[in-house]
Amino acid sequence: MVPLLSPRLSLRAWPGILLRAGARGKQLHPILPVSWGGGLPRLAHSSSSPLVETLRKRALVQKVTGLPGQLDNLVESGPIVAYAGVDATAPSLHVGHLLPLISLLHFYLHGHHVIALSVEVGKSTASVGDPSGRVAERDSIASRRLGEWFDSLWAQIEKFFERGREYAVSKGYREANFGKMEMKTNAEWLDGLGLVEFLAAVGPHIRVNNMLARDSVKGRMSSGTGINFAEFTYQLLQAYDFWHLHRTANCRLQIGGSDQFGNITAGIDLISRYQPGSTSESSSTHKEAYGLTAPLLTTESGEKIGKSAGNAIWLDGDRTTPFELYQFFVTLPDTHVQKYLQMFTLLPLSEISTVMDSHATNPESRAARTLLAKEVVTLIHGVGKASEAEFVTKLLFPVGGEAAFSAADIISVWGDRVIRVPRAEVIGEMIAKLSRRAGAVKSKSAAQNIIRSGGMYVGLKNEKVSDPAAVVEEGWLVDGEVLLLRVGKGKFTVVHAV
Repeated sequence: MVPLLSPRLSLRAWPGILLRAGARGKQLHPILPVSWGGGLPRLAHSSSSPLVETLRKRALVQKVTGLPGQLDNLVESGPIVAYAGVDATAPSLHVGHLLPLISLLHFYLHGHHVIALSVEVGKSTASVGDPSGRVAERDSIASRRLGEWFDSLWAQIEKFFERGREYAVSKGYREANFGKMEMKTNAEWLDGLGLVEFLAAVGPHIRVNNMLARDSVKGRMSSGTGINFAEFTYQLLQAYDFWHLHRTANCRLQIGGSDQFGNITAGIDLISRYQPGSTSESSSTHKEAYGLTAPLLTTESGEKIGKSAGNAIWLDGDRTTPFELYQFFVTLPDTHVQKYLQMFTLLPLSEISTVMDSHATNPESRAARTLLAKEVVTLIHGVGKASEAEFVTKLLFPVGGEAAFSAADIISVWGDRVIRVPRAEVIGEMIAKLSRRAGAVKSKSAAQNIIRSGGMYVGLKNEKVSDPAAVVEEGWLVDGEVLLLRVGKGKFTVVHAV
């Protein structure tokens, strides 16, 4: 096999988090020891419900493998190892990735050891292409671009857990109860694994009729497009990932979207069948593996939300801004809001019920949808960006009349993102030049082109700038202090004239 690209090293770490940098990575931060005393600790704010039952109440569980209650009992008996994988077949995570990652986050917050598996693309699983949930073949992607995407997703997954940790603490979760989190790439075991070696090891334990019976395969076989051999064998590679983590890391649980159920059960089958070096005695004490799937996010028409469908809401703030992410959630139909508050936030279920009761009596206030949007943006981008997105929404779409904000309000929301410029260099300065200085645009000429196309606005009333040579007027400033500059739909920059 062609040698794999290594992900960039990332040195951000925090207590309780274990990061691995690539196939030969090292532990970058010590793990905090956790004492269980025969069971998992209860979080101070949580209900008495076991974790898997809590996930069910939050609508995060579609299917669970095994007999009823088996996984529940295993999870409550002490910390287990669980993992979720992400194929880097796009430049960013999207909202469709969130439910498995949030489920994994719940396990981490409740004291378990979780592994986020980022599939190193171009050389391993992702280059083959998972047909699950797809009606057509994936387009081939240049190897160099795939490597860049892997680096990007590696950093985003790391950031998700960092933000998730901060968000949980803000909701009353105790850090002392958190488990361990590590990031791996399947390059660690697929790099250098030859085709003949793989088939000799795995092939005898796989039945083709079972592979053909997977929903993802049957759907494609019955369609006009069919399925290619690479996509057909994807389930073997994902199964091998689970088998390897079960054997080397004692991983007992794989979490994925509901379209991954067939691939997950393929891994469970391989784990039960392929036990090299085992004896009849060791086979009898085999540790069973499990799968847990989260529901897929769909549109009102039932179409899957994701990059393949062309309707992805990206978690990368440069592709989908925090404001646009906020708008996605704040404009959802009321029928979605309670379920999404349960799924996407760490708010106590009792609080969600109270919010929904209040919302039912006064839906025009948009209180529940506003809460949902702010909580999700806080989880993904942090509290500062969430407050900014909320402010911009109130500014652009005021409820009950014109928005009224003071300069102090604006400065408070933007915090350290406020651009401070001497007053003498603001009043009378060309707006195109000042917008470049403030970082709102890449160049003065770009600003002038935006103005010509009608895409630049100033002030609380969003007054359009129509002249590319226009200079800043004192009347544009809020309270004579703050210039609120908007470029495009919702990109705001705040300049404080000091």
